[in-house]
Amino acid sequence: MSLATPAGPIRAVVLDMGGVLLDMLGGNGLPIGVLEREGRERLLQRLRAASGRDVDDQLLDRALFDPWSVPYAARYDTGHEAPWEPHLDGLARETGYPGDPLELLEAWLGPYLEALRPLPGVHEAVAALAREVPLAVVSNVPAPGRFYRDVLGRHGLQKRFRVLLFSYDEGSRKPSPRMLERAVALLGAPASRVLMVGDRRDSDVAAGRAAGTRTAWLTSERADGPLPDLEAPDLGTLVARLRG
Repeated sequence: MSLATPAGPIRAVVLDMGGVLLDMLGGNGLPIGVLEREGRERLLQRLRAASGRDVDDQLLDRALFDPWSVPYAARYDTGHEAPWEPHLDGLARETGYPGDPLELLEAWLGPYLEALRPLPGVHEAVAALAREVPLAVVSNVPAPGRFYRDVLGRHGLQKRFRVLLFSYDEGSRKPSPRMLERAVALLGAPASRVLMVGDRRDSDVAAGRAAGTRTAWLTSERADGPLPDLEAPDLGTLVARLRG
């Protein structure tokens, strides 16, 4: 059975990650609350073990989180993610950390990433899509894509996707169409036969419109932005409608 919208058959599907595949726990790809506190403790333990120093929260804020937060707050204006590497390098130098500085970011993110789970019905919906057309993930994320790719892999989802593109690695963020245009080219389908699925009209649907794809919105509170071609409450319902 093929996939189709009222405008005709679909030859490829691109999915956002947060709110479509994974429950991001209200963190937009970053830890908050208890998980952020657990991540800080894990980061502090790693630094203390490596340096023998009593590294504290004040040092983390001064050397890492505070300077990073400035470009992070401007990401909607700049159109790209805030880089962690300069601040991680500085923290590693100041504490004498001998390993890869990205290990420090991984320590902080660890409890949060370990807590992420697929949304209900996602495994079945993605498997049904993958039987019909090639799939891609195009997602705005605030840290290197490998962390989120590993989450998808741990839950058996990564293998379903031919293409995985993350904004931190690609240098642009939706609603810019650049990532989506690259995904469409890698999937080898005309943009007019590609369906972009997301939970945010202001980024996912807007990027799809700009890239010339069809668009589907999984209804959420993020309702500002262009109207989609299709909408559904969740991915499983959308797939059922596409299959007719």
